[in-house]
Amino acid sequence: MEPGAQVAATGVALDDWSPPTLVLPNGLTIGCQSRMEAEHIYEDIFDKRIYLRHGVALRDGATVLDVGGNIGLFTLFVHGACRDPRTYTFEPAPPLYRILSHNAARHCPGARLFNRGVAAAPGRATLTFYPYSSGMSSFHANLDEEKDVLRTIMANQRRAGMAGMERIMDVAEDLLDARFTAASFECELVTLSQVIVDERLDAIDLLKVDVQKCELEVLLGIEPRHWPKVRQLVMEVHALDGRLEQVFELLRRQGFSVVVEQDPLLAGSVLYNLFAVSAAACGGRAAGPGLPQRGALDRASLQRAALRQRRPKAAPGKGPA
Repeated sequence: MEPGAQVAATGVALDDWSPPTLVLPNGLTIGCQSRMEAEHIYEDIFDKRIYLRHGVALRDGATVLDVGGNIGLFTLFVHGACRDPRTYTFEPAPPLYRILSHNAARHCPGARLFNRGVAAAPGRATLTFYPYSSGMSSFHANLDEEKDVLRTIMANQRRAGMAGMERIMDVAEDLLDARFTAASFECELVTLSQVIVDERLDAIDLLKVDVQKCELEVLLGIEPRHWPKVRQLVMEVHALDGRLEQVFELLRRQGFSVVVEQDPLLAGSVLYNLFAVSAAACGGRAAGPGLPQRGALDRASLQRAALRQRRPKAAPGKGPA
């Protein structure tokens, strides 16, 4: 694999093109694919700080890998949260990579960007890209699964009393059809071990993974000799086909303290957040069973979550039972 390109050498003609722009609450002006989606991502990363929970922290000079970078908001967050980080951001979708390059060039020009997916083995694969729900683009697209997630979110928003949701639910299926208009791209795949070798990484202080059903494959692309380099990991995991339990146990076997939680907005869906901290990140102390915080799930809770995913799905338009 060729070394990752810095934003100055991405091939994007930044002087001749610019995406739709959005001024974030922190004053940064960014390019975006969708203003609504960018605002939601900003809230999660900058306001809720969802990637810095359960003992996960950023230190000055940290080496951070952002797998599933989208338009680069997490990369921008890292460059603002600590001094002199080394960031490596992977985004396979060409439209998102172009915006990522635009944003990184303006706000963190030292970032290294890769227009590639990360997988268990090198190769190529077809990415299904959703322009109006870009964060749900996937190498394992399943329209029914994607729609189920958004139905669940909308139902939770309605139960929470969010303004306008009753009216939106009346046209939910038409809205979902529009949100999941799709395009396809053939993308190059690399493994994290390839990246570690080619970029000569001595350590990965934080590995962030948000890859829409490819999360286990990302981890399987780490060779045993490279696992000791990974100190902290935060990832979104889809509880499908036993994947959540597999990821949980894989990380525990590697000596990580692992915590799983689910955002209330995603209650009843297959989406969970997982946090893993190694003994090295804990100052050499042995990894314990996880840091008990509100919303964390124990192993019994994971098993109950797996059972829920095996139950029959609700009829379209009805939302979760």
